[in-house]
Amino acid sequence: MLLLAVSCGGSATPAPASPSPYEPSPPFEEVLAASKAIEYEVTYQFTATSPRQALIGEQSWYFKPGWARFDLKSKLASNANVSLFALPDGTFMCLGTGAQAECTGISGLETAQPQNPAAFYQASLTAHPEQFSAVLVGTRHIADTHAHCYDVRPLASSSGLPDGRFCYSKQGIPLVLRVSAPAGQWSLEATTLSTTVPDSDFALPAKPSVARP
Repeated sequence: MLLLAVSCGGSATPAPASPSPYEPSPPFEEVLAASKAIEYEVTYQFTATSPRQALIGEQSWYFKPGWARFDLKSKLASNANVSLFALPDGTFMCLGTGAQAECTGISGLETAQPQNPAAFYQASLTAHPEQFSAVLVGTRHIADTHAHCYDVRPLASSSGLPDGRFCYSKQGIPLVLRVSAPAGQWSLEATTLSTTVPDSDFALPAKPSVARP
């Protein structure tokens, strides 16, 4: 409906239409391209279920092009604090915090996939977007941000990755990640986010040891 503005002379002229609060959803490949280039820190509430137990906790993801860190804090798991660092000089897994932290060099994020399947899936999407298909399934408002949601499927069953649902901001920030893994289901939903990440957030909390082959 056009809003009509009435002038003093009584004649009506059309005023500009009010902008839609939601912008059209971008193609999935554009979202992934933006996700590789943007800087962000996101905190998620997460749940993970398996036949033997359920995990509830919080994840924090830190990302700059070429730098990534994924923190997992579980309320129930014995290794309650796990951090994965993907840095220019290697990939590392750190357990614990503060003076009790221990870090180990690993061959890549795929080595740590059982610890955090959602982070591994996101890394696979941005590294090889041509290996996935996606269908837009709707929009949501998450962490004060408009999100575009897609059902994602690997094109090759040999990839070993399941289907998933992912919601992103138009700038490429992942806001919802729901994936299946051999050990169960993982679901993450953002609660807060920032687009400024200091380099200090990528400093290892302890000197890393080298993993034994």
